[in-house]
Amino acid sequence: MDALQQLARARGLETEYHDALGRHRRASTDSILAVLRALGEPIEHADEARELLRAERRAASVHVLWDGAASLEVAAADGAEIVLEGVSDEGERWERRARCHGGRVRVEGIPFGVHDALVADAPTWLLSAPTRAYGAPEKRWGLFAPLYALRDEITPDAGDFGTLGRALSATHAKGGQYFATLPLLPVFAERGEPSPYAPVSRLFWNELYVDPRGAEAELRASEAARRLLEAGPPAQADYLDWVALADHRFAVLDALAEACSGERHAALETWAAARPHLAGYVERRVARMPDRARAARTVQYAQWLADAQLAALGAEGGLYVDLPLGVHHDGYDAARFADRFAPGISTGAPPDPLFEGGQSWGFPPLLPEADRATGWSYLRQCLEHHMRHASVLRIDHAAWLHRLFWVPSGAAATDGVYVHHTCPDELHALLSLLSHRHRCRLVGEDLGTVPDAVRTSMARHNEARTWVFYFFAHDWGWEAPPEGSVATLNTHDLPTWAGWWQGKDIDDWVELGLYDEARAEAAKAERETLTADLRRCLSMPDDATPRVVHDRIATAVAEGPGDLLLLTLEDLWEEDRPQNVPGTFDEKPNWMRRCREGLEALDAPENDALFAALRERRPRT
Repeated sequence: MDALQQLARARGLETEYHDALGRHRRASTDSILAVLRALGEPIEHADEARELLRAERRAASVHVLWDGAASLEVAAADGAEIVLEGVSDEGERWERRARCHGGRVRVEGIPFGVHDALVADAPTWLLSAPTRAYGAPEKRWGLFAPLYALRDEITPDAGDFGTLGRALSATHAKGGQYFATLPLLPVFAERGEPSPYAPVSRLFWNELYVDPRGAEAELRASEAARRLLEAGPPAQADYLDWVALADHRFAVLDALAEACSGERHAALETWAAARPHLAGYVERRVARMPDRARAARTVQYAQWLADAQLAALGAEGGLYVDLPLGVHHDGYDAARFADRFAPGISTGAPPDPLFEGGQSWGFPPLLPEADRATGWSYLRQCLEHHMRHASVLRIDHAAWLHRLFWVPSGAAATDGVYVHHTCPDELHALLSLLSHRHRCRLVGEDLGTVPDAVRTSMARHNEARTWVFYFFAHDWGWEAPPEGSVATLNTHDLPTWAGWWQGKDIDDWVELGLYDEARAEAAKAERETLTADLRRCLSMPDDATPRVVHDRIATAVAEGPGDLLLLTLEDLWEEDRPQNVPGTFDEKPNWMRRCREGLEALDAPENDALFAALRERRPRT
C-alpha cells in the first residue's frame, strides 16, 4: 500500500469497494486528494502523503458513557485521585472523584447529557446516554402522505399545518396511531426548488406550511389577509405551481405580520430574542426577495406561528417526521456553519442496478470532526428541533451514521469515496439521549447498500429498521418484516402500489434512457409473473383488482412481526404516479403532485373496511 492509500485509510476513507452491481471500484488519485483536502489535509500531490502521515493530528476528545458509565484513559500514576467535573448541555453541574488504575479511571453515575468536562484537567466532551433509545415494541399502524400533496375542503390547493392536524386527527379516529410525512423544513419553493430533501435549514420550519387560519387575532384585524385567503392562489392543476403558491402564501403571511401588534407582537419579540440563529436565518432566507426588510418581518412572524402550530400537533401525539440527510448548498446552515460542511464535495451514492452511473445529490456532507469538536452542537440542534414535536423521527439514509459517499465537484459519481465516521457510537449515543429527553422513537432508513455494522448498531440501540414490501416480495409471498421495524408497501421514492402493479415505473426508466425496450419488456414480464404469484399465494382470483390485493397484503403484514405498519394514503385511491423519481431533477415533476382525492375520501366504504381490519389486527393500546 502506497503512502497516499495509507493516509486515506488513516483518515477514514474507503477508496476501494464493490458496488451494488458487483463491480470493483477504485477511486482515482484526484478524487482521493480532493476528499483529503476537504477533510482538512494540506495536500496537493500524492507524494506529500508520507510527510502528512508523520505529522501530528489533533482530534477532539469525546467519550461515550453508556448508561452513565465508562472507563476513561488518563495520564496519571496508579492510585492517583482523579477529579472529573463538567456541565451538561442543560446546565447541570457535577463533580466526581475516582482512583486511577492501570492508566484508566472508572466513572459512573454521570447524568444523561452532553457534558463539557474536565478529566484530570484535560478538556473533553462526555456523551452520557441510555444504551437503548426511547420506546418499547408495539403493534401499531398509521398513514403517510407528503404535506404539500394533502388537500381537503379547507385547504383545496395544498396542505398546511392545519391540514396536517386534520390528517393526524382523522388517522386517530380510524384507529391508527401515527401520521407520517416528508420533511417539514423550509425550501426555496419561490425559486422553483421545492425538494424537501434540500432544505434551507434543518433548524427552522417551512413558512409555506403555516396555517393562516391559526392566527386568529391577526386574521380578524387584517381585511387584506382575509381577502387574499378567500381568493386563494391561482388555480392549481394536478401538479403544484410552487412559485405561484409561494407568492400567494407569502402575501397572506405578509398581511398577517403587518397586523401583528400589542401583546401578540410583544410575545413574538420575546420568542425571537430566545433564538440565536433566527436573525441569521431570516437574513439568508430573504436574500433574493424584493423589499427584504418587509420580507424579514414576515419570515420571522411565520417562524413564530410555525413553531406554535407544530407544538400543538406534537402535543396531540402521533406525528412522524423526517430528518433529511443534507441541506441546500445556498441555504442558511451551509453558510452559518460553513466550517462544519465539506467544501467542494457533494453527497451521493455509488452505482446500483437502476443508477449505473451513481448519484451526486448536490448538497455538502457534514464534516464529522468539525462538529464533534463542539460536542456535536450543530447536529444536536437539528435533532432537538425535530424531536421536540415528533413522536417518531425517521433518520434519512441511516448509513451516514457510519459512512457516507463523497463525490468531489466535477468528478463522476462513479469516482466517489466512502468516508467513515471514526466514532459512530457518538452519533448513536446522541440519538438515544435526545430520544429519551423528548420521548421520541427512532426509525432508520436502512435501504440500499448498508454495511452490517449499521444494522447491528441499530438493533443494539433500539433504532427501528425499515422494511419495504417491494424488496421482499417473491413467487411464494414475501419475507416477513423483522421485529422492531417499520413496515411499508412502498416509499415516496418508489412507485405507488397501482403504478408498481402496472409497471409504470418501468415506463419511466425507458423514458429516462435507463432501460432499452428489450430490458423493459423482460422487466414487465417479470412484474406480471410476480403479481400473478401474489394473487395465487393469497388464494385470490385472477381478476382481483390491485386495490383488493393491496388491502389483503396490508392486513396480512399487520398480522405479522414488525412494530409499525405505515400505509401510503395515495394507494387508497389507486394513484399510479410517483411523488419522486430518484436521480431526476428537471426530467420529472418531482415534489409537486397533489393528491387526487381530499382527506374526506378516507371515509369511503372500502377504506373503512381496511381500517376495521387493521384495528382488529393491531388494536389501540
